Amino acid sequence: MRGSPARGRSPGVGMAQRMSVRERVAAALRRESVDQIPFTTYRGLAEFGDEWPRLHALGLGYSVRVPLVTTERPNVTTEYKRYEENGVPYGRSIVRTPVGDVSMAWRIGAAYGSSWIVENYIKTPDDYRTVEFMIRDTIYRPSYDQFLKEVETVGEDGYVSGNMGYSPLMEMRVNLLGIERFSMDMYDRPDLFFSLYETMRGKEREAYPMLADGPADFVIYCGNTSPEILGRERFAKYCVPCYDELGQMLHAKGKLLGSHMDANNAEWADVVAASQLDVIEAFTPAPDTDMSVADAGVAWPKKILWINFPSSLHLASLDRIRQHTRQMVKESRGRGFIIGLTENVPEHVWRTSLPAIAEVLTEMGPT
Repeated sequence: MRGSPARGRSPGVGMAQRMSVRERVAAALRRESVDQIPFTTYRGLAEFGDEWPRLHALGLGYSVRVPLVTTERPNVTTEYKRYEENGVPYGRSIVRTPVGDVSMAWRIGAAYGSSWIVENYIKTPDDYRTVEFMIRDTIYRPSYDQFLKEVETVGEDGYVSGNMGYSPLMEMRVNLLGIERFSMDMYDRPDLFFSLYETMRGKEREAYPMLADGPADFVIYCGNTSPEILGRERFAKYCVPCYDELGQMLHAKGKLLGSHMDANNAEWADVVAASQLDVIEAFTPAPDTDMSVADAGVAWPKKILWINFPSSLHLASLDRIRQHTRQMVKESRGRGFIIGLTENVPEHVWRTSLPAIAEVLTEMGPT
């Protein structure tokens, strides 16, 4: 399969022919030699336009995440609509069930296709019953065609990963409850809170075998975890067991598991080290968080780092961008390291910051 880290061609670093982006990422995910550190960007972070050929020639490629399962809810209907308030665009989804209705609203951003939730599904204790019905009514189906299509579309210009959404606790925090109600209901209504968690945990388990049996050799699951909100104990008790269960299934098929851990991680670094995670995807090093690449190497010697280049550094001088890129590569110890862009890069700087990063990676050569 094209895009497979297990079967992708990985030329030796002594070969004259340059590796493709796909080959570099596939090799890095297996801790194999590369002709230069892979450099990727999520699609949609910027409109590269006429600049893309130059950036791609310098080594930049795409990182694409594709869901491997779809959901059906035979007894639930969902209505979507867009509207405006004071000239600001919003979206709303209304979920209708036999036991009640719930809705979510989000503000639509002006750039990069961004949005942020302004109203979560669960607003009152009664909404838990409706959401639990929605979860129990969910049927997972394997959905591999879109992944295979993306592998063909992206080709050698990037790498396609399988994707699964949030683990139960993070789905509750981000989409169902929001930070404030999540924090209060955990203590004020533990009966409702943990009943929903257990319902979601049991349901998500049904999707794990489909991920393990799918065509992706690397699956990204959950992310955006923040110790300031979750805390070390809750992360270890409610998130990591989900990673471990899926990770064991993937490992049995020779596949890899990653999580989108883009926030501070020092507080639970040892918990991550002991987990079944293979790849810390979107890891954002200092100066934007509390761990450097060197720190991560010490804490996670067996993990692969697919980092997000620190967003603040795109605004720095070109000399500092180049210096920091060199430093991170040296701290990475060579193998199992990928530099990515997983956060928005300001429109007025990427034309200079991205070539500077790519040129350093080319100059530093093989690992």
